[in-house]
Amino acid sequence: MDRTPSKRRPPGPLRDLSPDLALAQAALAIELRAGRDKANMGLQELASQVYWSKATVSRWLNGQAMPTEKQARQWAETCGTDVPTMARLWQQAQEVQEPVAAAAPGPSRRRVRLWPILVGVAVVVGAAVLWFSRDDRPPCALDHPISLHVPPQSGERMSVTAEIRCALPADRRYFVVEEVPNVDVRNPHPAFYVKAQVSEVRIGASSVLSMILKEPVTTRAKFYVISVDEAGERALEENRVIDNGLLDLPEGSRQESAVGWHVKAWE
Repeated sequence: MDRTPSKRRPPGPLRDLSPDLALAQAALAIELRAGRDKANMGLQELASQVYWSKATVSRWLNGQAMPTEKQARQWAETCGTDVPTMARLWQQAQEVQEPVAAAAPGPSRRRVRLWPILVGVAVVVGAAVLWFSRDDRPPCALDHPISLHVPPQSGERMSVTAEIRCALPADRRYFVVEEVPNVDVRNPHPAFYVKAQVSEVRIGASSVLSMILKEPVTTRAKFYVISVDEAGERALEENRVIDNGLLDLPEGSRQESAVGWHVKAWE
């Protein structure tokens, strides 16, 4: 397979999602953004793929509107992301919207008492907030709860963006790791480098993390996020050598994002 990095210009940055956005709608917007970044397409190109306008696609990505279920599935197929995950997030976002739609006044002239509906919506929202704030809530259902956006190539300095797609355990720490597959051609083995910590882990948060790459030009490496418990964090501190190099990751490390490949192309 040809793994030569694409020379297509990456799409521009998106503004942060509104903190007032419902959790389910924020998760859907983050999944749409992850597909956009993976496909490396601009808004106009994506709009042509889903047969809709550029302005509407922009509203989807900012959580101001929702695609239809068919459009959401087509988006995932076009961008190469997981279709069942997209379908599940779309359904959750749709369920959040339905109570609001039910409360909207219809064309009938009959006077409708809105306060019982508003109380019902408030109860549902309150229950959702309590659920997501519980310490014993079930773990995130996504295989990769963090999206890590890695440029295909860079020089010595590089920035990556980490987006939190769903709730994460607060008792773990999250680090961006660089894995160099073969650090010595005479004795091939991987080496791991702790490059940055993801400190903002609330759902919907987006962090830009800067790092310096000290490997030789043409080095092709993997980047992804791991999480560790308190003992794993101590192991990272105790085993750090030059540039945080490790021969292996601590026991109990969990991979929290998909792998992004990167080539150091110049100094």
